[in-house]
Amino acid sequence: MSSQFDEMRQRLQHIGNLSNYVEELFTKLPGNLISEKQRKKMMEIMMDDDELQNLLEGLKNPRPPRFVLVGRTGVGKSSLINALSGRYLAEVSEVEIGTKEAKCYAYEADGHIYFEVIDTRGIGESETFDSKAEDTLKDVIQSFQPDAVLFLQKATERAHIDKDLAITKKIMKKAAEGLPLIAVITQVDDLNPSRIKETDNYPASKVQLITEKTEQLKRIFEQNDLEVSAFLPVSSYIEWSDEEDANRSIEFDGRYGIEELIDFLEDSLDIRAAIHLGLSIRLNTISERIASRFIKVFAALAGTVALSPLIATDIAVLLALQSILLMIIAYLSGRELDFKTAREVLVSLGGIGATGFTLRMIAQQGSKFANLVVPGAGSAISASIASGGTYAIGKAAVAYFLRGADEKELKAIVKDARQEYEKDM
Repeated sequence: MSSQFDEMRQRLQHIGNLSNYVEELFTKLPGNLISEKQRKKMMEIMMDDDELQNLLEGLKNPRPPRFVLVGRTGVGKSSLINALSGRYLAEVSEVEIGTKEAKCYAYEADGHIYFEVIDTRGIGESETFDSKAEDTLKDVIQSFQPDAVLFLQKATERAHIDKDLAITKKIMKKAAEGLPLIAVITQVDDLNPSRIKETDNYPASKVQLITEKTEQLKRIFEQNDLEVSAFLPVSSYIEWSDEEDANRSIEFDGRYGIEELIDFLEDSLDIRAAIHLGLSIRLNTISERIASRFIKVFAALAGTVALSPLIATDIAVLLALQSILLMIIAYLSGRELDFKTAREVLVSLGGIGATGFTLRMIAQQGSKFANLVVPGAGSAISASIASGGTYAIGKAAVAYFLRGADEKELKAIVKDARQEYEKDM
């Protein structure tokens, strides 16, 4: 097993324990910072966020995405799977599923399964696909519990598509109703001029051809009255090194549209499959997605804490809350901080620098004097400052821990985050 993959696996296991880690942080908060009542209240508010809970549940029980692949031999199914993962995956665990027209595979590398698929290429190429075979396939697909159906069509071909669409329509109606159907136009690199494989160098004429092929497929689907969630043109063109399959690396990367396809899949799949997909192939991206949800939840929590009308009583609670947020984001990057280190980083990110952080805290507490004139007015101002500051600190922590931003970048990020927060208010 490669050291890079071993490191990734360790981080996967680390992030998978995030839910337990968050609970531990709240239970380990120093008693002199917040009361037991405040601790329980903050936990209740955090656990009431449905999106965050879905993410945490997905982390506890991630599973490989399951796809039903529709498309003829040579359309590029395995190449697409490799392009999605960025690794040279092996087709393994072929399973007897009771029909000659379809096969079930897992795609894996280094013992890690990336995708599970039912490949239906035999259907369109079979002359004996009768109603009995349809019923068998229906049972197979339903027991497989797929996340999506991917219809693959070569950009340079038009033959057989009407027959393939008729079969796809039956599959969707009988066995995959309610699932996203994604039309993937494959091998767009073969469109003229086919010699140009560098995606950044695609001439305008080639890009125009890609658009035309996509629009053409849309019209054909509409004519066949088949609803599609997305039409996505891609190239899976990769030149691999000559090592053994598991050790092959990318020597030339001609992928096109793959990031857009991954984005769509992450937004469309069952949360457990989406988490697995993100953790397997875009670890920092999924980490940022989880961090972003925590930032929003903790910003709201900070606002709730700051609504306290008592001057200065909430500073310790806010510091504790923002420290926990930093510790969670650091954890997502593979690091663990203690409370002392977290507070030091918090003060550093808050200014950036202690002076800026202290001045904002004073401004926040000073706003509460307005309560003496108009009851509640100062607390509302304080809540806005606390929420905005927590949001900005969270964004800075993501940039610092997950992207390795330097101090100059962090200052701009904090400023932009505050403006972003105020704009969304």
